[in-house]
Amino acid sequence: MMKKGRLKLEQRNRRINQLLRFIFTFRYATRKQLDMLVKFDTNLVSSQWSIKRVLKEGLIANYYEPSFNKKIYYLTEKGKKFIRLDEAYIKDYHFEKRYAGINTFEHHNMLVDTYFFLKSHIDIERWICEWVLRIGRDRRDKVPDGLVVFPGGLRIALEVETSYKSLDAWKTVVELYRYDVEDTSTYHGVLVVAPSRADYEGIKDKLCNIDPELCDKKFILADLSMLELGTCFYHGKQIHLEEAVKLLKEEVQNHG
Repeated sequence: MMKKGRLKLEQRNRRINQLLRFIFTFRYATRKQLDMLVKFDTNLVSSQWSIKRVLKEGLIANYYEPSFNKKIYYLTEKGKKFIRLDEAYIKDYHFEKRYAGINTFEHHNMLVDTYFFLKSHIDIERWICEWVLRIGRDRRDKVPDGLVVFPGGLRIALEVETSYKSLDAWKTVVELYRYDVEDTSTYHGVLVVAPSRADYEGIKDKLCNIDPELCDKKFILADLSMLELGTCFYHGKQIHLEEAVKLLKEEVQNHG
């Protein structure tokens, strides 16, 4: 029988590991995002305890970013060592203040919101962010903002849109994903997330104009408010995320 002291230690380490791996995935986190993580993943009554604990143990550090009036939390070398057995690319992790700059902060926040909205409605096996996908690639290569792996192995590329793209820019995106989805099966589909309903409608119109058949079969569209409710646009209609993933799995099984 496992002793209570050992059980508590394992529970404590598991919770710390979850928090550190979350920061690793997104490179950094705000206090609000860590609070959300505790709510979703650790079942702790309060996040204050866990954040203070890892700060005190030197596993994470923080600095105040005046541009956003936020504290930014990131992994220390000690924190990297704590999760080194669970993250294959931990040696590639590093944090610089420019990662939380004006041009990247909004995109980072939208990625994290997308992560929590998806997790609240559907099972996710693994979430891999752009910085990990880019390891070993040419800096000019196009990689998605993230890769979402679902139980059973379905791989969906994630595109989080925080800035306007012209029709020509979307044509390039579609052509790149046509190769990655149809020719190489690097991804089975693409989830495009817009910040607002107006942006979502504009993207939907452009994609349907470029290649309605490909976009109907391989592109799932949503804005943040839709994701929060667990809905998306796929196969020409607004449906639940779980149904969209099921339909895409069937599409992959039937047509490869």
